[in-house]
Parts: sequence; structure tokens; C-alpha cells
Amino acid sequence: MSTLNIKDNNFGLLANGESVRLFTISNGKMSVSVSDFGPTLTSILLPCASNRFVDVLLGFSTLEGFVQDDCSFGTGIGRYANRIGNAAFELDGKQFKLDKNDSDRTLHGGFDRWEKKIWKAEQVSTKYGQGISFSRVSPDGEQGFPGNLDVKQIITLNDDNAITLEYIASTDAPTVINLTNHAYFNLKGYNGGTVYDQELVLNCDSVLETEATSPLPTGKKIPVAGTPFDFTKPKLIGKDIDQVPPGYDHCYCLTDYKADGKLLDMGYVKDPASGRTMSVKTDQPGVQLYTGNYIEGKTGKNGFVYHRHGALCLETQDFPNAPNEPSFPSTVLRPGEEYHRVTQYCFSF
Repeated sequence: MSTLNIKDNNFGLLANGESVRLFTISNGKMSVSVSDFGPTLTSILLPCASNRFVDVLLGFSTLEGFVQDDCSFGTGIGRYANRIGNAAFELDGKQFKLDKNDSDRTLHGGFDRWEKKIWKAEQVSTKYGQGISFSRVSPDGEQGFPGNLDVKQIITLNDDNAITLEYIASTDAPTVINLTNHAYFNLKGYNGGTVYDQELVLNCDSVLETEATSPLPTGKKIPVAGTPFDFTKPKLIGKDIDQVPPGYDHCYCLTDYKADGKLLDMGYVKDPASGRTMSVKTDQPGVQLYTGNYIEGKTGKNGFVYHRHGALCLETQDFPNAPNEPSFPSTVLRPGEEYHRVTQYCFSF
């Protein structure tokens, strides 16, 4: 019998008086909390010794922390996750100019972030579990992107300790789209220190080559074998991280990816000391490995100060800068088509 339960609580008020809600989904063993501001994953509680829980997600204790946040802790990212070069792209012969919020690039959609908006929330039951569907319409021209985009982000939990994120969208004009979640994980706990001693496997035999001075892809895939980027076999995250300053911020390519909607085993991260493991499944072609390179000095949950490499993000997604790289899988969405992507974070403890 399912033990799934959803609690709906007040999370606070925005400066304009809008009320923000916090939903906690539990299955009797673990729980995940998510706010309609973002939408944002705010905590993932896993059991530990003495009938206590450990929160393996970095973030903030209060709504105000997420309002002020500039590192996208746990947030839903759109319209286009990651980077678009020259803050522009061409589609059907027309050029669209975007915000230059990352040097001369667009990062995570620009300045007018989805993560700073309240989404319509409703409880749902899907084949993946029970949880919350968050929806809104991104109007034509928002962030510089064309088309009115009707979008949903569905977050569910099941009795097998799997958190599923579904992204669904449709448009009334040709556009580009790339959605992900920017959760920062540390399986020792949000206050557990660096992730150097956690084990990582990525079923990715190549990574997108980046420019010398930025994480923007050049358009080439490079094999990981024999390089500091190789996680095809279990390896501690800290083993080679000093060879990739300031840390990992690269898009890995799933070895067995096919555009058929099937979930693939992307890999896993494990805390050897506790045995906690998070395996990841996705139907996306890439995953951005980011090791919290720019969170130094951020004050987070319960006043804890985060430090560089105190977490890792596994942002499943289409390839960054795909609108400007014809060799990458297309991220174009046209009227009459449905954008649908699925990622699962599966926990064992």
C-alpha cells in the first residue's frame, strides 16, 4: 500500500504581497519539499542514524533566501538552460537577441528568470508517483524568445524513493527550449563540506569541448578516456578536480542516447561513508556536471556558510548553445509539437 502524503504549507510573502506555498511530499521513508516560487526544490530529507534525517540539498531555510539567491539553488531553469553564445540565435531566417548576463552570453534564460516567478500549483498523480504540477504561460518575447510557451514542471515522489521531474511544453510559434533543474546535492548533507570524497559515475564517453575562457561549447565532442573528465568508472570527485580549474562545469554526452524518449541510466553519485546513493535516469542527451565553483561565502540553511565545491549539480538537459550549433540535437519546438523530457533522481540509503 502506498504511504505517499502531501502537505501544503505557507512559505511566506513576496514584497508585492503574493503568497508563496511549500509542498512536502513524503513516502514514510524520505521526503522532498518544493515551492511554487521557481518552482524550487528546497529540501530532500533522507534517513540517517538515531531516527533522524539528513537534508542532502543545498539552499535556504526561508523564502527570503531564495528571493535573494543568484546561484539558482534548486530552481527550475528556462526558457533555455545553460548558455547561448553571443546572446543571440537565428530561427527560420530571423535573428533573436537575448540578454547578455554571462559576459557576452545568455545564461539560464537571461535576467528575467523563471525561478523568480510564482507558478500555478496543483496536486497530481502520474505514472511516476504523486506530487505537484507547476504551470505558467511564458509570453511571446519573454527573455527575448519567440512564441507563447505553455509549460509545466511536474515533480513527483514514489514509494521506491524516486523523485521524477517532468517538463512539458507547447508553443504557438517556432521557438527554442531547454529545461532543467539546478539542484545542488551533497549526500553527506548540505553542511557536509566538499564533495571530493563522494564517488561519481557518468555513463558518458564524451564531453562537449569548451572555449578556453568560458564553459561555452565549441561544437565538438571530445572523448573522456584518459582525461580528468573520465567518470565512466567509479572515481572520487576530488581526484582530478584540481586539473580542471575552477572545477567541473561541463556538459557530458550520454553514450547510449537516442531521441526515442526512453530513460537511460546516466550514472550515480555515492557517499561511501554513509552508503547513500543517488542514481539518475533521463531521456535527455546531456548532463551538465557543475561542482559549485561559485558558491563560496553564500550563507545558506540554518546560517551555514557554503564553500566552493560543497555540492555537485547533475543538470540533465539538451546541449548548451544548440540553437547556434547545427551538429547538436535540435532544440527547436514548433506549433503542434510537444516538448516532453523526464529525469529521475533515485535514492538508496
